[in-house]
Amino acid sequence: MEIIAKNSQDLQKMVMSVVNQRQNQNSRQTYYTALTQFFNWHSAGDNQGITAEIIREYLLYLENNGKSKATISTTLSVLRQLFKDLRRLEVIDEKIYHDLLEIKFKRPLGQRHKTWLEQEDVQKLINNLDSEKMSIVRDRALIAIMTGCGLRRFEVSDLKKDQMKQVQDRWAFTDIKGKGDRYRTVAIPEYSMKCLDEWLEISKDMGKTDRIFFSIRKNGEIGNTMITPQGIRDIVVKHSKNILDKEILPHDLRRTYAQLSYKAGAPLRQVQLSLGHSSIRTTEIYLGLDQDLTNAPGDYIDIAV
Repeated sequence: MEIIAKNSQDLQKMVMSVVNQRQNQNSRQTYYTALTQFFNWHSAGDNQGITAEIIREYLLYLENNGKSKATISTTLSVLRQLFKDLRRLEVIDEKIYHDLLEIKFKRPLGQRHKTWLEQEDVQKLINNLDSEKMSIVRDRALIAIMTGCGLRRFEVSDLKKDQMKQVQDRWAFTDIKGKGDRYRTVAIPEYSMKCLDEWLEISKDMGKTDRIFFSIRKNGEIGNTMITPQGIRDIVVKHSKNILDKEILPHDLRRTYAQLSYKAGAPLRQVQLSLGHSSIRTTEIYLGLDQDLTNAPGDYIDIAV
């Protein structure tokens, strides 16, 4: 049974129905891109309908064209959501639906999982970005903010200067819009603020955008746009490879913030609020925490009976 749309209008409706279910704008863009790229690939070939084998072929196509494992996993997740909608609308039958859901994309052996940096590596990464070159000053501030505030890369990209405010006698980023359109305030630690001050001083009156971090061309000219989430990824990967001799991604810096702050004694609830998690259980999973019944909270209540 074919499940490809009969015409471009039907196809657009299918794609947008899945896209519009996402609450977050960044997620909607991810879904739209993944689905349109898939259907463009599908329509360019001799494929008749969509089968599990065709999906596997597409995933292999992405891998052979240098797409990251994370991108391929995201694509598969988006396609599964599409299949779920198609099944609900009875466009595909139960058997085809389950065949498609059983498609797996296996992470290769040896690929890192849930990576974060130890404090010495954070120190090394930031201190080795020591240059008066404008792009390096920017990158140093950007990485200091990501490790010190735990922001997602799209949140860093969207930071505006008027979001920096004095809150409870210290500097903080206010009205950070995260996933699920949830807003939060995140305090800026002293080392991050020092790096950020250096960037704001050297870049004042230069940016052509209200964003804190903006693009800088290879020739050193100031760009007229904010730095993109992909640009942030490229910066983090480049410097981590050069300085630490290993690839670190932006989300690894967010996880680093969570791990180091919690291990240093930050209350779990405060870590949750800073990360923007809707549930404290999400933060526990994020940190890899397990319930320890040998050290239960009730044991600290000293009642004599």
